[in-house]
Amino acid sequence: MRLFYCRDHATRYPVGGASIVLAHTPEEARELLSKRLASVGLDTAPFTLIEVSTADPRAIILRDGDY
Repeated sequence: MRLFYCRDHATRYPVGGASIVLAHTPEEARELLSKRLASVGLDTAPFTLIEVSTADPRAIILRDGDY
């Protein structure tokens, strides 16, 4: 499995959102996130998926409030 994150998909309010997706391929990750966004009534407009290497320990700040 591969790990992806997204920080630019649609949100309910004019603030940043962030999601993580665990999938076999980038295509599957995109499909899973699109379906999940639609299931909660959010737009599935194009968004960026970023793959995270799981080879080394790390911490990633997805949103720090600095806009």
